[in-house]
Amino acid sequence: MLQLGEENLEREMQVAVSEFLDEVLEVNEAILEADSPDDIAVIGAENQAKIDDLVHHISNAFKQNDRVTAKELLLRLKYYANIDEKIKDALQKYVG
Repeated sequence: MLQLGEENLEREMQVAVSEFLDEVLEVNEAILEADSPDDIAVIGAENQAKIDDLVHHISNAFKQNDRVTAKELLLRLKYYANIDEKIKDALQKYVG
């Protein structure tokens, strides 16, 4: 029973990671396809909301001494920070 439970958990984790990476890919594509600084600003606002939410959850994970969750969330935060840099670069094309 435990082994079956672990296999199900493993599959669920793989699906969650896959969905997350799909989401990151979609955001990166949206940045590349954006036609105006306003489009990029909308993407940036959505990305910042995700960053803010992650920071909140990371803080809670550390307060609860849940290092596994904190580590997972920090890895996700790294992806969103990377997206933030891409957003800034995309906006520079319109400014400079």
